[in-house]
Amino acid sequence: MHYSLQFSRLRMEFMSLFKRTVHGDSKLSKREYWRNRYNWEKQVKMDWLVDADKVSENLEPKIQHLYKRLGKVCLNILDLGCGTSDVASVLLKRCRSAIDIYCVDYSEGALQWQKGLLSALNQKHGNIMSNYRLVMADICQLPFKDNFFHVILDKGTIDSLLKSEDGQQLAESSMKEILRVMHPAGNLWQITDEDPDIRLLFLQTVQKDTKKKYSSSFEILLSDNINEYFLYTVKEDTREKP
Repeated sequence: MHYSLQFSRLRMEFMSLFKRTVHGDSKLSKREYWRNRYNWEKQVKMDWLVDADKVSENLEPKIQHLYKRLGKVCLNILDLGCGTSDVASVLLKRCRSAIDIYCVDYSEGALQWQKGLLSALNQKHGNIMSNYRLVMADICQLPFKDNFFHVILDKGTIDSLLKSEDGQQLAESSMKEILRVMHPAGNLWQITDEDPDIRLLFLQTVQKDTKKKYSSSFEILLSDNINEYFLYTVKEDTREKP
């Protein structure tokens, strides 16, 4: 029974790697590609997978619930690989809870674009205490202290890493950093079109060298005639072991 389960997992890992590398676009994992793409003088809004309004519609109630549960004055939110999505600006406008959003990307052009968009809000936030910060950083080496973020949002960023030949290694390295900076009572939300049987296995695999254990779940965020887009939730498993 043990060998059968191990074989099934190895087969699934092989199939997921095949799907990502053969059918994927490896340039999406390259820094130079994004530097060239995000020429901020020519850039326009681009939301991968699901638009910002749909994301905000789903996440804002979850953020409000987390805010009440933690009793924090302000929640720290990490927008991982923010690019030129307007998720941060929409959340700032709609969230009634006080939030401090850190927009992180390693492309200067993307951050310049975010600066123009977010500064145009002119403090028209859902909560007067809400704010934003722009941080240029590699998601495999996040410049934040442990347990800092109550919410981490990954909308297609890990997907981009997984497109490369060494994508599994890069994604695992990034996930370790993500889990390091996530608050013990916080949530990681991943938005992707990757099937649950593949993504849930990946999320389980990245825990193998961590001292803490995490639970993973998913819901369908959006479904059309062609694709389904999923919201995966990862949080620390606080259940007591028997």
